[in-house]
Amino acid sequence: MKRSQPAVVGDVALLVARLLLGVIMIAHGYQKLVVDGIGRTTAGFESMSIPLAIVSASFVTVVELVGGVLLVVGLMTRTVAGCMGFVMAGAAVFVHARHGVFVADGGWELVGSIGGALLALAAAGPGRLSVAHVVRARPQRSAVAAVPPRPPMPVAPMQEIIPPAGLPTTPLIELGPDGPRPAASMRFPEPVASGPLPVRRPGPPPPSLR
Repeated sequence: MKRSQPAVVGDVALLVARLLLGVIMIAHGYQKLVVDGIGRTTAGFESMSIPLAIVSASFVTVVELVGGVLLVVGLMTRTVAGCMGFVMAGAAVFVHARHGVFVADGGWELVGSIGGALLALAAAGPGRLSVAHVVRARPQRSAVAAVPPRPPMPVAPMQEIIPPAGLPTTPLIELGPDGPRPAASMRFPEPVASGPLPVRRPGPPPPSLR
């Protein structure tokens, strides 16, 4: 029987993946910007027939440095993964694909591994151990705290319904050995004396038209 891992295990795994990829990309960007410099990096791009060498070198350096820092802190992870994936695809096409698989021969082994990890991060997101999760969760907590609980609906007290005077009431029926009979405690209401009804006498017949 397979048991699902707790959510914290996945968050820790995403954190480790972000840290490893972020450190690797920061190291490559630092090498291009500080160790080699943009001039030598551009010359190296030109020697590998990469188009727009100065633009490509600057773009790759910024993506590796800034994107590596964003990966480490867990912010804009999907955007950074897309930009870095574009850089890895360009490196594979223009530099490493023709040298085979193994990195010792200059192949695409390293850029392919980085591209796969970036694809997984783009699909899973940075996880809860990230700045992005903290930024998203704070407004939600504030919104929940700002909404007051709804007061309970008032319940109307039960009132005894008393029929108006003069309406006939139904007597209670008691079951006895001789059959049903009216309860002794209930009596039919006494008829209200209204006096004799006036008698309408016929008047004289209408005159004949003949």
